[in-house]
Amino acid sequence: MTATEKTIGQRSKKYFIYMMIILALVQIMDAYTTSYTAAFPSKVIKEFLVDPFGMDPTLAQATMQIVIAIATLGIYFVFFNQYFSDKFGRKRMLFITTLGMGLSALLLALSINIFLYTIFLFSTYLFFNSDMWLIYAGEESPPKKKAAYINILLACGILGPIMMPIFRSIFITESSPVWAWRGMTLLPIFLGIPLSFVILFTIKETKIYEDAKISGKFEVANILMKKNIKDLLKSSRKKEIWALLFMGFFAGLNFNFMQMAESYLDTNTILDESDANLIITLVALAVIIGYLSIGFLSDRIGRIPLLYGTSIIVPIGTTLLFIASLITEGVLIVAALGICLGYVGYNGLLIVIRIIIQELVPTDKRGTGLGIRSLATSLGTTGGFVLGFLFTLVFKDLGISFIILSAPLLINIILIPKFIKETKGTDLSEVELRLKG
Repeated sequence: MTATEKTIGQRSKKYFIYMMIILALVQIMDAYTTSYTAAFPSKVIKEFLVDPFGMDPTLAQATMQIVIAIATLGIYFVFFNQYFSDKFGRKRMLFITTLGMGLSALLLALSINIFLYTIFLFSTYLFFNSDMWLIYAGEESPPKKKAAYINILLACGILGPIMMPIFRSIFITESSPVWAWRGMTLLPIFLGIPLSFVILFTIKETKIYEDAKISGKFEVANILMKKNIKDLLKSSRKKEIWALLFMGFFAGLNFNFMQMAESYLDTNTILDESDANLIITLVALAVIIGYLSIGFLSDRIGRIPLLYGTSIIVPIGTTLLFIASLITEGVLIVAALGICLGYVGYNGLLIVIRIIIQELVPTDKRGTGLGIRSLATSLGTTGGFVLGFLFTLVFKDLGISFIILSAPLLINIILIPKFIKETKGTDLSEVELRLKG
């Protein structure tokens, strides 16, 4: 290696930069795939529920929540993605999940009724939010800059959600046909499929994973899922892990808000399509500011203060959106502020939880640790849509269900001081799980 070829960890600087670019593209597509279906539920409701079945708006919104609840069963495969990353390697699963996101978008565009839409939305949820890029960045970055690098990727990835209002303003207007939402699947189709093969042929396995495999810290072929979970949940850090899992569950309840807020704007406020496009643009900008702030603040002041802040602002956001449905003046400002706070809080909380989980568990169980975090969040996600369906029918207002589902996040204020310890500055290569007994 020449003097000019500086290294980061044990990778050349050139490779590290290249890897970060590829991971940024993965995160762009992952972030877009995670959020773009939230940009058009009102159109799907109209095309597949209101027009063919004549449902009234409230019943259609409730039914849509059941549709999404069924589709979210695909999210549970995320747990196996991350377990398989421990068993078979990070690179292989990064390739599979990236390819899966591209192919699932193609299938979603082919749906012609609510039944096919449910099936293909399920296929979309199989692969997004797998955290493979997060494991890569966490294991290849220097310890003191780890959170900063992760959040730089998150900030780059927000280009995905930024593309969402751009695509929406192109394909969904006051005069566009109801089926025009399919144009929004083009980005993951044309980015994800080629990118997966770039990963397959040019990206290396993470150094920490390779070293652990070679040194015999764990025998990859013999990793057992049940043993990993048992070790994690019975370790000396079990109280912290359990508390973080509950926080992930509470956060998951609010994916309902993320997916259905656009429908609430369309049905329950006086705002029009151009207002909705503007709000979605403002949300994307707010989230990127939130990502950047969370990254650098978490390295500067620690993870715990951010757990408090993100837990509090989501209930504030849901309340503001409900207020926007009751007023006729300043609706755009109140609705935009409410949705922005909800998105920033939801995404920020999950980011901080992911970082802490990474810093609590060792290399051979890190994928499994992130996997059970995803499982807890997924349980909250599915439960949130089922409960949201019931609350919407009972209270005849989707906004009230948003408020009820966000309220459990306030329990985090009790859990944090009792169970969570600061993990800022942790070196992932030195993390050891201290087991009891």
